[in-house]
Amino acid sequence: MPEMTTIKVPKELRETVMRSARAEGLTAAEFLQRVTDEHARAQRFAAVRQAYAGGGRDCDYDEVTEAWDQAADDGLTDA
Repeated sequence: MPEMTTIKVPKELRETVMRSARAEGLTAAEFLQRVTDEHARAQRFAAVRQAYAGGGRDCDYDEVTEAWDQAADDGLTDA
């Protein structure tokens, strides 16, 4: 069994956690684990979106893509 500890939170927050956990058939610990896992996942996706938005392509991406586009349009038929 994992080592347990206590965290201090406002009573209203504790009640919200307990209510939400019960509604999903989970213990408070399972509910908090799910919430923190979902938060971590959301952060990873946000980082990916930010990386894509930053245009972090390789410096030769456009050159290589253009070469492939020209090769694809060389007039040869597929074998």
